[in-house]
Amino acid sequence: MFLRIELYVVLILISLIILRAYIREHRTVNRDFLLAGLALVFMDIFEIISIFFPFSSYFFMHSIVVCMELILWIYLPYVCLRIIIWRFLGQEFLKDSTVRNLMLLPIFITTMMAVVSPFKNYLFKLNLFGEPIAGDYFFVLDIFVGLYTTAAFAVCVFCAVKEHSFDTRVKLSVAGFFALLLGGIQFIFGYFMSNFYIVAATLSVLFLYVEAQENRIFVDALTGLNNRNRFRMYLSNVMNNYVKVNMYLTYVDIDDFKKINDEYGHIVGDLSLRTVAESMLDLHSKFHYFIARLGGDEFAIISSHTDSSDVDVMIEDIKRTLKKKSEKNLPDISLNLSFGTTSLNQAGKTMNDIIRIADNIMYEQKRENKLKHAEADKAGSE
Repeated sequence: MFLRIELYVVLILISLIILRAYIREHRTVNRDFLLAGLALVFMDIFEIISIFFPFSSYFFMHSIVVCMELILWIYLPYVCLRIIIWRFLGQEFLKDSTVRNLMLLPIFITTMMAVVSPFKNYLFKLNLFGEPIAGDYFFVLDIFVGLYTTAAFAVCVFCAVKEHSFDTRVKLSVAGFFALLLGGIQFIFGYFMSNFYIVAATLSVLFLYVEAQENRIFVDALTGLNNRNRFRMYLSNVMNNYVKVNMYLTYVDIDDFKKINDEYGHIVGDLSLRTVAESMLDLHSKFHYFIARLGGDEFAIISSHTDSSDVDVMIEDIKRTLKKKSEKNLPDISLNLSFGTTSLNQAGKTMNDIIRIADNIMYEQKRENKLKHAEADKAGSE
């Protein structure tokens, strides 16, 4: 008994240390990651409660504990699926009401069945020793675990097929492996047979935390986009390992950004940068491109298109999305962008040459836009 208590205490401490470090070190906290860690903490606490308080004197307490554990038991694969979708498909996918309701449906059904189980033995019943044993419909939980696990793995496979980056494919493979591993452990060992799943899930949270720490090196703190270091690594990887016929590099710059900072302050300037970043992120699921903030008001996009005219479609979509977002977030400011696009498939050109060409095209458009704005202002004043 004491060995089990010590194990749960150690798992609680590990989870709390990870959560504390994650909250302190990350400006924007992933709610799903945080809730997964808290769910594990509460499952460990419930296990300790069930050990300390004997069944003979605390029957009702045991029933409540098991109800809560079963809800958390199905909540963990749900969170795993959400994290994978958020990481690889984008947050906008999770905002779809149909997707959100379908994902929450198993949790709702589990909650209803768990609540009535102390009286109807749907999911569990307590034996003479106060230990929970499978109820008449416990197999429903196995079905839900299988559905969440299959969905998480399917998302990883779908994204891997469409992904061009080797590094991202590796991340997708690791995510798919962990989803299958945790789902397999949960399905094979089951809630009533072993606590091995809680240990495995805690280690998975630790792994996600370590990955998050590594990602901080390559993520722009203000916008959440990839930073210059990740951009150069990704572009080098594409230049060296992929067929570049349909690959394009697009440099993006905010027009008159210095003027926005000078007239409205750096807080509004930062909001402008985040608005541009969000506009490009909103279209990630459509174009599956790589986005980075290079510094200041400069961004870069690496994308794949079957036809060069599709690049213009992408740019127009970004402009249109930015217009809608800026009208909402920055009604007093007109945010305009300059673009410079070049193909990666240019014989004899190095990575730095490609970057220089895209940068020069972008600055040429920036100069043209500045002249247009000046002429428009002059015409307006007359």
